Amino acid sequence: TGDRSYEISARATPAEALLDRLLEAGRDLGVGLLGVEALMVLRAEKGYFVVGKDTDGTTMPHDLGFAGPREKRAGDFIGKRSLFTEVASAPDRRQWVGFEPTQGREPLPCGAHVVDLAGPRPRSAGFVTSSYASPTLGRPIALGLVERGAARIGETITLQHLGRRFPARIAPPCAFDPKGERLHA
Repeated sequence: TGDRSYEISARATPAEALLDRLLEAGRDLGVGLLGVEALMVLRAEKGYFVVGKDTDGTTMPHDLGFAGPREKRAGDFIGKRSLFTEVASAPDRRQWVGFEPTQGREPLPCGAHVVDLAGPRPRSAGFVTSSYASPTLGRPIALGLVERGAARIGETITLQHLGRRFPARIAPPCAFDPKGERLHA
C-alpha cells in the first residue's frame, strides 16, 4: 500500500482474541483493519500493479519501469534472451502509466481503450486496467498500459469505451506520495 503495514497469520482459535488485543494496543496509533477493496485503491494510488489485472502476457519488466534486469545486470540469467528480442526492444511498447480524467468526477471505465485517431481508422494504443474513486485524493485515478507511455506523461489523449469517447491525461503511475515519505515517516 505504500504505508507501513503488517500481515499476521494465526490459527482460527486464538484469532479473535489476538485481533482484539492488537486493535486495543494500536488504538492511539490509528491501527485498523484493511479490506480488499481499500487495499486495491491504496495500491492504485501508489501506482502498484497487480500481475494479471494490470499486465498481460506481453508485459515485460521494463514496460513497468523495472529496467534493472535488462539494463544493468551483467552476465547470463534466466529470461535474458526474452528481454532483448526485437519485440521486447520495440520503441512503441505499451508502458505502465496513470490516467487522470479531464472532464467529470467519475472514474474512468476499466477496459477503455486509448484511441489513436491519426490514421484512417481509430486504433487502440493502450487501455485502462484499473480505475477507482480515490477518497484520499478526492478525485478519480486510473492505471493502464499505453504505447510509449513514459514519454507521453502530461499528454491529453482520447479514451473510448462502449461507443463513448472522452479525454484524459496521461500521468505518472503514482498519484499519492510519489517520494514515499509516508513509508519512512
